[in-house]
Amino acid sequence: MKKPAFKIIPEALSSGLSDRFEEHAGRQEQLTARLDKVLIHKYWGFPIMVVCFSLLFLASFTIGAPISELLGSMLDRFAELFQQSVFSHYLPPLLMSMISDGIFRGIGSALAFFPQMLLFFAFFTVITETGYADRIAFIMHRPMARLKMAGQTFTPLILGYSCNISSIISARSIPNRLDRLIMMLISSFIPCSARFAVILYIAAAFFAPLTATLIMSVLVVLSWVVTALVSYIIKTRFAAEYQPPESLPLSCYRWPKLKNVLKATLYRTLDFLNRIKNVVIISSVLIWFLSSFPLNAPFEASLAARIGQVLEPIGELMGLNWRLLVALIFGFFAKETSLSTLGVLYHASEGLGDLGTILIQNITPLAGLTFLVVYMFYIPCVATLTCIYKESQSRLFTLATVVVSLLVGFLLGVVTYNLGSLIQLIW
Repeated sequence: MKKPAFKIIPEALSSGLSDRFEEHAGRQEQLTARLDKVLIHKYWGFPIMVVCFSLLFLASFTIGAPISELLGSMLDRFAELFQQSVFSHYLPPLLMSMISDGIFRGIGSALAFFPQMLLFFAFFTVITETGYADRIAFIMHRPMARLKMAGQTFTPLILGYSCNISSIISARSIPNRLDRLIMMLISSFIPCSARFAVILYIAAAFFAPLTATLIMSVLVVLSWVVTALVSYIIKTRFAAEYQPPESLPLSCYRWPKLKNVLKATLYRTLDFLNRIKNVVIISSVLIWFLSSFPLNAPFEASLAARIGQVLEPIGELMGLNWRLLVALIFGFFAKETSLSTLGVLYHASEGLGDLGTILIQNITPLAGLTFLVVYMFYIPCVATLTCIYKESQSRLFTLATVVVSLLVGFLLGVVTYNLGSLIQLIW
């Protein structure tokens, strides 16, 4: 005789289990109610949320950045060892240069994402597992509803300050497809850590600390104005398709399991690196090719320089010379590449030690400010666009993202340069 597939629990034992379950659920609801009095408070909820995200950014800059630099230096050292190895006697110099300066640089760029992504996915998994992500959506529900967007859109958007790819991947939590697509589009207007680093460096080079701080604040505010305006225009156009709900359900808080957090973090990070590795490596090889050909020619005569010189008439509308345009073009492959490109173009010493001084000598403060504005809003990096395509599964939408971001960057650059020129003339 076969054993039953399940055991019959005595009524007394069943009643005891039910009582303990109800008692545990009651304690959980009480804890949730006490925490929600603070975490979603009318006045304290938003500052606490800002502190939480600030801690994420602080971790990215203080922990992730040094690890990324260490990985980059290790790859540079590995490239040097490769150049000094026995292969240098058998491989043509051009092939050696492509492998060391192109492929190794691409691998280093891909690995540089690893620490930031690891921290982001750990943070995002924790706030999702605990239920705090629902509270963030609740806090931002009303202001986002004024933009005809769901409150869940805010969390992926604010995470773009760490990396725009973080925004795009976390947009999976947004239930409505139109909101997801809009969030992917406007995420490119949020400056990631790489953009922030370049903007901070150039702002500090051209302006006094107080002025640079004011400019950074204005740029951040301007990015939010642009994201709100673009999202509002799109949602107004498709207003009949979706209306945000009047309220959002909130689940009880849960204690995240360390095993689940570590597993989800590692899996998502490795999946991310696996998806972008080929694109980043190919892009780095392309940068090497454009910078190295024609052979034995100075950089000013390279293919990259010629592209910038062809586009210079457009740059003149924004007060940008061909060198600044080339830096913007190379920034498409990786945003931090813009600084090293400017260093090569203006013959700065290694390590960018005197790049700021050289930029001041060759570029006016107005051109520097215009460059910052364009750099803040123009086309996202190739890894971000790849992620947009993977998540949206639409070439047309990815192309639309490129066109919109280029138009916004160009128009704001033209306005900034001409308005600044007018103010200088009047002054």
